[in-house]
Amino acid sequence: MRRVQPNLPEPPDSSALKDYPIYDYLVAARLRRDLAASLNDEADSTIDGFLRAYTGQPVAHALRHQWLASLAERRRWDWFLPRSAGLTDPPLICDRLAGRLATGDTDGLAADALTRWSTPQRPPQECTGVFAWLRTQGLLTPALEEARVRAALLADNAPLARDFLADVPAQRRAPLLQWIRLLEAPKENIEQLAAAPGLPVEPEALMAGFTRLAHTDAAAASDLLPPLLARPDLGPLLQGRLRRAAALGAAYARQPGAVAAFSQLSGDSLDTPVEEWRVRAALWAGDYDKALEWIEQMPASLATQPRWRYWRARAVAATRGPEDAAALFAEIAGMRDYYGYLAADRLHRSYDLNIQPSADDEAVQASLAMEPGMMRAHALIDCGMPDEAGAEWSAAIATAQPALKVQAAHLASRWGWYAQTIATLAQANEWADVPLRYPRPYRSEIEHASKLTRVPADWILAVMRQESLFRKDAVSRADARGLMQMLPATAALVAMRWHLPAPHRDDLFDPAIAVPLGAAYVRELLDRYGDQLSLGLAAYNAGPAAVARWMPRQSLEADIWIENIPYGETRSYVEHVLEHIVAFAVVRDAVPPRLAALLPPISPFARPD
Repeated sequence: MRRVQPNLPEPPDSSALKDYPIYDYLVAARLRRDLAASLNDEADSTIDGFLRAYTGQPVAHALRHQWLASLAERRRWDWFLPRSAGLTDPPLICDRLAGRLATGDTDGLAADALTRWSTPQRPPQECTGVFAWLRTQGLLTPALEEARVRAALLADNAPLARDFLADVPAQRRAPLLQWIRLLEAPKENIEQLAAAPGLPVEPEALMAGFTRLAHTDAAAASDLLPPLLARPDLGPLLQGRLRRAAALGAAYARQPGAVAAFSQLSGDSLDTPVEEWRVRAALWAGDYDKALEWIEQMPASLATQPRWRYWRARAVAATRGPEDAAALFAEIAGMRDYYGYLAADRLHRSYDLNIQPSADDEAVQASLAMEPGMMRAHALIDCGMPDEAGAEWSAAIATAQPALKVQAAHLASRWGWYAQTIATLAQANEWADVPLRYPRPYRSEIEHASKLTRVPADWILAVMRQESLFRKDAVSRADARGLMQMLPATAALVAMRWHLPAPHRDDLFDPAIAVPLGAAYVRELLDRYGDQLSLGLAAYNAGPAAVARWMPRQSLEADIWIENIPYGETRSYVEHVLEHIVAFAVVRDAVPPRLAALLPPISPFARPD
């Protein structure tokens, strides 16, 4: 495989190589390599034969995509069109439309092309010709062009709407341009509408701009709400929607008036975000009476969640006394999660992880390992091709019963494929086998990093599990890399401050480099926030700038601070890492740390300059 990409000379394939379970991946890689150089019928026939032999199998996916793109680029519609059914890739969908147009297959083409043209996404260049044909046919009417812009605006995509606006006749542009400006510069445009009640505005445009303002500048939104509500063109429904947006914005920004804003909402403004965030606002304000009232008004689908059962118990304890809350805490104190541990702390009880190891049937696993798909997955893992291995694994166990998936998880663990172990256990709804769900790989790297940074090994493991699920090759959409999911720029700065070798981008895939750098960054954040773990974890996920915005102005209990983190991903991240810290201690037979000890009150003095 290493010889394929740079086109290095290759020795003849031995019989042993041809018998290797993933030999076909090597063949497919060679075909992809040769595709650019051998653009002829013979090469196309060879690829076609391979794809027919492996129809629907993971080994064919990348080759099929690349071949179809090549056929379209060469305008080989005689090959492309019969093989292009069921496409999901936008450029290839456009290629299919182009091929139909080029071959005169126009029956239903206009409807299919209009569907693609109307999609509120930036169109691939492959669609340019078909869209031009729609225009020459007179099918792109002013009404449709306006609707296309509105679809982009409803998706809150102002840049795309601006691009689409160029096709809209000038006499229809004014309200669309106003909507775009409300998204691009909400404050100044909302101020204009508040100051000029006779200035017309479409309701959805006003809502879009005000909602964005409420999320970016909650104080300004609250100040502008009264004059907006006084506009004569606002009916009760729109007024209620504006009040809802302002209340949510105030809660996200932890504004003092958030509780009052929620109290003014009518019943038809209630939905899940309101029902949850009004309780969070009341907790932040220390208004436990209101928090309890609102929790008790929640629908059962929310009220029965461990999160709101815990906060109901906390509110009862604050308003009626610990004795009345004891039974409520006891109901969740045995749960194996963040809120269960918090409840156990309130009762001074031991944590109960309810560990129940799953059956470990080596005979079943041996049989499973001999399945062709599993053999390919194992070989691909050995060859450092985890994405391809994951595709083979998913195909192999797609229809398996939960009990067999549990055995597959054990098998993956034996292979050291811990990400697949954990994911497969989740698919099987198997949560009680805590030791299997919490492996301890990369021991030497973690031990070294812990000694270097004074960050406990369990904490490093907990961050690693949440960040990458132990995949050393993990890459996020933001280009965070490796086990600790560090951005290359951040890793370089941390390395400089710790007098470590400057890492190249791909060095972050090396555990010996990535783990110490990630642990060093954790230590820097802990030092920055006075060893307040909740702040350090939030900053690791969302960045120090976000945490600076979220700091309280007076001392606040850590569980309330965590509950009011406005980013759902970051809130969940902090809670899960804390759960992992407890579990990693338990699986090594240590006394787990108490969350009450890990989460002292958030001090306003920890606010960085």
